[in-house]
Amino acid sequence: VPPPGGALTVAAFGDRAIATAAAHADRMLLDIVTPEQVRALRAKLVAAAGKAGRTPPTLAAWLPAAVDPEPESLAQVLRSVAGYLTVPGYSDVFTAAGFGEAVQLAATGADPDHLVRALPPEAAGTVGLVGDRDAVRARIDAYAEAGLDEIALVPATAGDPAGERTLEALRAWG
Repeated sequence: VPPPGGALTVAAFGDRAIATAAAHADRMLLDIVTPEQVRALRAKLVAAAGKAGRTPPTLAAWLPAAVDPEPESLAQVLRSVAGYLTVPGYSDVFTAAGFGEAVQLAATGADPDHLVRALPPEAAGTVGLVGDRDAVRARIDAYAEAGLDEIALVPATAGDPAGERTLEALRAWG
């Protein structure tokens, strides 16, 4: 049976996965990253593509988004962030961003609700598009300047049914 057509996207973060994406993919996908991580991962992707004799694939990222978030929206984004506090690479990013206490708490096995309460609101914007319209626009620009080609929005829907407010605000910039 022939494989289906279409673009091949490889989710990558570590060096081996990046090499695979560079050698075979049309797109490399990241998940909740900072612009600084994008810059570093873009450099690794370009180097790996050069070794593979290929043009680097498009670099995309899934990013949580909440424009003018309600408290419920912010809590939803923080819950997704909490899941990354103990992941190698991510824990260092959150520690460097000033959230080391939450990283240490996560390492003890604290439950997600406790972690969400321990994270300050600004933690949501560390790896996503969270804030007022101007802050989110500046964050999109920072990701683009770091080398991100595409953003796959993951709009918060708690407090913003279907993410409508966020999607409408972002569409206005289209």
